[in-house]
Amino acid sequence: MNPVKVLLLGAGNRGMYTYAAYAKMNPTMMKIIAVAEPDDVKRKKIQEDHCIPDTRAFRSWEQAFAEPVDAEAVIIATQDRMHAGPLKEASVRNLHILCEKPIVPTPEECRAAEKAYADTDKVFMLGYVLKYTAFFSRIRELLDTGRIGRLIGIDLVENVGHIHISHSFVRGNWRNRAESSPMILAKSCHDMDILHWFAGAPCESLSSYGDLHYFKAENAPPGAPLRCLEGCPHMAGCPYHAAKIYLTDNTDWPANVITADLSIEGRLKALEKGPYGRCVFRCDNDVVDHQTVSMRFTNGVTATFTMSGFTLAIRRVITLFGTVGEIEGDLEANRIVLKDFSTRNIEKIEIAPPLGGHSGGDQGLITAFVLAIRSGDKSGAKTMVKDAFESHYMAFAAEASRLDGKTVVMDAFRRPPAGCNI
Repeated sequence: MNPVKVLLLGAGNRGMYTYAAYAKMNPTMMKIIAVAEPDDVKRKKIQEDHCIPDTRAFRSWEQAFAEPVDAEAVIIATQDRMHAGPLKEASVRNLHILCEKPIVPTPEECRAAEKAYADTDKVFMLGYVLKYTAFFSRIRELLDTGRIGRLIGIDLVENVGHIHISHSFVRGNWRNRAESSPMILAKSCHDMDILHWFAGAPCESLSSYGDLHYFKAENAPPGAPLRCLEGCPHMAGCPYHAAKIYLTDNTDWPANVITADLSIEGRLKALEKGPYGRCVFRCDNDVVDHQTVSMRFTNGVTATFTMSGFTLAIRRVITLFGTVGEIEGDLEANRIVLKDFSTRNIEKIEIAPPLGGHSGGDQGLITAFVLAIRSGDKSGAKTMVKDAFESHYMAFAAEASRLDGKTVVMDAFRRPPAGCNI
């Protein structure tokens, strides 16, 4: 099989360490033939690793599309608010598309994107990696085979982790709604997708509560400077001190995000001048650090989802309540427990240790994308764009409910009447 020739837009964490790394490890599956990235060091790294000439290396996605590039597909791994333009240009050029979540960052753009792309005949997938994990696929199999009877309810908890929230949503690229998108969309739209997938019906209504509780100026300890390395007197007791997170022996995530120069000197320089060296109580963040959503689907299934930054570990745990049994699962432990009410049997299902990031979901996603392009069979592509819009509307509605304290009726939210601002 000839490798799919790809234009990569964005060489940040996902572009560099997921998509480019996959191409490097699977040269018969995918080949990056061009790259667009404003950071000179990151762009040069992709060029060197993938033998890309200067004529196919660009500083912006606009420049990339201004030149004739012999690509079959485009991977859009730019920031959230930079997706709409590349999507339009890729569609005009009839390219296959793999886009990082979310598709677009506002309800209005989402409605426009649904109208423009829902019926495309190209492979257009969203980076919803959870559906490609053995863990969630096995739970779906248990549901489909009736092991817990009729599904009544779901409880899904995303433990974001205290380090992850400080890195990405306080100091990092997704800290501010105006610059990226609401956290429930940026972090958890694929959790909304999982709930929609398991429920097996559209969401009917939802309500949500959440806030930025902790990472704000009023909670800064006395004498804390603007930047951690400016002699903070609270270093010993602060879990968020930048030196503890970025100046250890670990040069993988999250240290590899702050700079391309992973030497101690390079990381020190990044912390002294860049956003990741700021005190977590003195940033320009405004996204929530804890949020809960309650949902009812049109078939009567109900679900709750909690996303919290106040956890030690990064993990997802789920419980599914059925008429004849229940399922408990821990994604990071690769463990599912099936409980049968009639026999009172408790079956422990161990999932084989996954290969690659996101519990194997990264590799599954990209492989499905490549195979769908090469075979023309989209049945293995679980995250086609036409199926992803519902999860986005659920996330947008959750943010609207959080802000105004009202239950959102989804029909009205998806297709608001003329003149309505929701």
